[in-house]
Amino acid sequence: MPAENRSRVGRRLRRAADVALTLLMALPRPSAWRLGWEMWRMSQHLDARMTGAPLPLFLAGLTPTAIDLTLPSARVRRLADAIAVLHIASPLGICLRRSLLRYHFLRRCGLPVTIVFGARRRGEALGGHAWLTLDQHPYFEAAEDYQPFVVMLRFPPEGVSAPASGLS
Repeated sequence: MPAENRSRVGRRLRRAADVALTLLMALPRPSAWRLGWEMWRMSQHLDARMTGAPLPLFLAGLTPTAIDLTLPSARVRRLADAIAVLHIASPLGICLRRSLLRYHFLRRCGLPVTIVFGARRRGEALGGHAWLTLDQHPYFEAAEDYQPFVVMLRFPPEGVSAPASGLS
């Protein structure tokens, strides 16, 4: 097997182990279990919620109106990542689902993250990627995953606070 393929397989195995460990660690903690269940329910309906809505309006509805989570942001991020992987066959793609879950739940922790959407051309194909930034720096995102992309949209836009919304 070529080294590149071994590396890719290794990353996938590490991600699967991390997901399993994160979910197992959440089981004995009722607050983490409840949050995981809430993330799961939200993740199941993201596809339908996005359909037909202009992206900025959808994101405004995804922006929480209150800081109501007291769990550490690192635990919330890991749980959101684990839940997103469980919907790997979704038409949204893993990076978009993960970014949307992270955006909503980390903002509920009080972390002022921004969601970023980028695009790139590879030959004739156009690809997209979504990731978060915090203080204009990528938030737990490998450089090789976002650097090839041209930023198309940031939400909320720089210098603008996220709009209040009753749809969270």
